[in-house]
Amino acid sequence: MDTYLNGFVNMPQYFEKYLGIKPFIWSQDYKVGDHLANKAHLCEYPEYKGSDTFDFALVHNRDFDAGLWKAIRKEVLERKDKIDIWLNSKAENLLQAKGNNQVIGVIVERNHRKYYLHANNGVILATGGFENNAHMHLHVTKLTPLGTLYNQGDGIRMAEEVGAKIWHMSNYESLGIVPSYVIAEKDGQRGRQIGGWKNMKSGSIFAVANDGTRFMREDVKFRHGHIYEHGDYVLPHAYDNAWIIFDQKQYQRFLEEKQTGKLKYQKLFEKMVKADSITILANKTNLPAENLENTVKEFNHFAENGKDIKFGRAPETLEKFDNGPFYAIKLAPAVLNTQGGPEHDKQARVLDTNNKAIPHLFSAGELGGMCVNRYQGGGNLAECLIFGKIAGERAANSEATHEDVKLVAAVPSINDLVNTNQERQIKLGPDQYLGSSETGIGGKIVVRVTYANDKIKQVEVIENHETEGIGAVAVKKLPQEIVSANSTNVDAVSGASTTTNALEEAVNNAIKKAKR
Repeated sequence: MDTYLNGFVNMPQYFEKYLGIKPFIWSQDYKVGDHLANKAHLCEYPEYKGSDTFDFALVHNRDFDAGLWKAIRKEVLERKDKIDIWLNSKAENLLQAKGNNQVIGVIVERNHRKYYLHANNGVILATGGFENNAHMHLHVTKLTPLGTLYNQGDGIRMAEEVGAKIWHMSNYESLGIVPSYVIAEKDGQRGRQIGGWKNMKSGSIFAVANDGTRFMREDVKFRHGHIYEHGDYVLPHAYDNAWIIFDQKQYQRFLEEKQTGKLKYQKLFEKMVKADSITILANKTNLPAENLENTVKEFNHFAENGKDIKFGRAPETLEKFDNGPFYAIKLAPAVLNTQGGPEHDKQARVLDTNNKAIPHLFSAGELGGMCVNRYQGGGNLAECLIFGKIAGERAANSEATHEDVKLVAAVPSINDLVNTNQERQIKLGPDQYLGSSETGIGGKIVVRVTYANDKIKQVEVIENHETEGIGAVAVKKLPQEIVSANSTNVDAVSGASTTTNALEEAVNNAIKKAKR
């Protein structure tokens, strides 16, 4: 905790030293007109002691524009000769030395091939959380991710395999249109974060759970999904049959939003379930009819008296339901990010179940984050920077692995981030098409093929990472043979069949584009 807090305090100096950026300090530098979220308090929990000391450091006077990501990406690209970046490459397992638990490498699947990569000094797990893995959620059937669909807990699984101690698995953060809930989407789709949508939390409208009763104060301040309950801030339970219920007056308000171009969610009307009575609506939504009817009566009573004695919703947000028709929209519990994963110490070393550091294994970021129960906005990004730096330095300065490792085939330098940028810059003339394959011995092969009237006129190899004297021979020889034969069905170069097949695949991919 001390390491974490010291990192917070020194973040402005961090920005200047490592990113070359003089930070924008919110409390000091904010001016009216800056493109920043409107905040009455910088701290999400202003009632807590010490909240007045909280502040934000940003890369400039904007937020939610990926400014920090772009700054870090720039630093990585400037080191492209020293940093390999593999995209679409899945880390599957950690490799440990025989006879001890020292981590000496990692198995990565890339383009349907497994690479056993040796790490000279250390391995850092920075794979994020498990937002889209329902099997890891405690007491939750399903959560709809607001961010990436691909954080499925791979880092947690790999760490467990080598004996890591796991912590904070029950904590996650959320947002939503009402606290911790978004409009339900199809499987495999992200939820839509929509804040400040007044008509979703004010008027003749409320949220109900599986039993047809209300379960939250709908108009509460978000605090990353946490709401006040009996002296504590907790996430609402993740019910799997929750709905927003409203009447015709509220429907007209949504319709006015659409007609004036202010509707915050364009598929809203497609998601509505309509019924002439509460009983019919309950049947259509699989809710207990008697409970839902009583909930409407109770809500109307609160509205008439100007006091929500159940959850304390603001009196001005309460409005009595009229007599039909009635509407419902399916809700889904949402997750912004998780906090659980392998526990690490102040040196970012992953700990085993005996609280001993697993040699040469480190972690950073939200994989085993610091937050146990509640979260303050900005804390996870800070954690990525603070412990990312520590993990990188510790791994780089660790003693080399003592295991006698024999490298079968060295992997050439590959930087998919740079290569992707290069592909976008490759100029194409008339009848020219790009094709690529990831199955070469060295990885990616990119070709520019001139193709017209069912004839391959030219094949140019723009990028390859094949081994000199073996695969590189095929790269030089095969393009002309393919042109002469007007076909990719040519003999493989002796000793370079993998490179031959990859080059043929790249040319065929280009030809497919020509025939579209």
